[in-house]
Amino acid sequence: MSDAVQKLSEGLDAVDRLIRKIKARHVNTKAAKDSIRILVRNYFEEWRPSFVAVLGTETELSVLDQTMQELLRFTQRRTRVADYREAIAIARRALGELELRLLQPGNQRSPGVYFETRHQRIVESLRRLSPSAANYYEQGLLDIQTSNRKSWRGTTVEFRESLREVLDCLAPDEEVMKQPNFKLEPDTKGPTMKQKAVFILRARHPKDPQIKTLADAVDVVEGLISKFVRSVYTRSSVGVHIADSKEEASKVRDYVSLVLSELLEIKE
Repeated sequence: MSDAVQKLSEGLDAVDRLIRKIKARHVNTKAAKDSIRILVRNYFEEWRPSFVAVLGTETELSVLDQTMQELLRFTQRRTRVADYREAIAIARRALGELELRLLQPGNQRSPGVYFETRHQRIVESLRRLSPSAANYYEQGLLDIQTSNRKSWRGTTVEFRESLREVLDCLAPDEEVMKQPNFKLEPDTKGPTMKQKAVFILRARHPKDPQIKTLADAVDVVEGLISKFVRSVYTRSSVGVHIADSKEEASKVRDYVSLVLSELLEIKE
């Protein structure tokens, strides 16, 4: 993480030196503009994802994001040297605050651990809705990024619990059971996860044909986990079991992510 902070700091220093050398009132040199474009691209493509991975949110990057975008806009039009220098100063201050935030206790995710953009968006949305659901989901993601686990049972449970908590938040039992023609499934004392998912989706899009597909995905999650737990007691080869289990845990992640993206209304 300190490496990303240092590289961004060095990049800001480098473009600042270039800007300071310009004697004209406006920045018109291609070299200076290209350097700024490269800096902005590196920020959004390389360094920003690592900041988000540690912070678990994009909120604290808003000032830095806006300033880097503004620098890019400056390169697209005739802009004063003073405007560039002011933006660079703002970026430096924002980076300084970010560095302090990254050093605070709790921001100790292992170096080199990054989530795909879609997974990161789910984590951020979950934190706003249910911190515990976010923790379950994030732990599942972290588990799958490791290669030396002896068991993957807990990983699949983390994903299921994340989904369950979201469904409980968005579809309380009493609300689901108030619906006309509601019936409990055999051998249950409350609505199933699938019934809750259908309740949420129908409330938003009553005639959407996707409802059945996504509700079936919840069933797939439950089926995969049940099958996985049973397999723990039936396989004799531990080596084969561990390899297959990671693949199964990844399948659970994908289905849970699909359902959460819809429930949380996360668009690609």
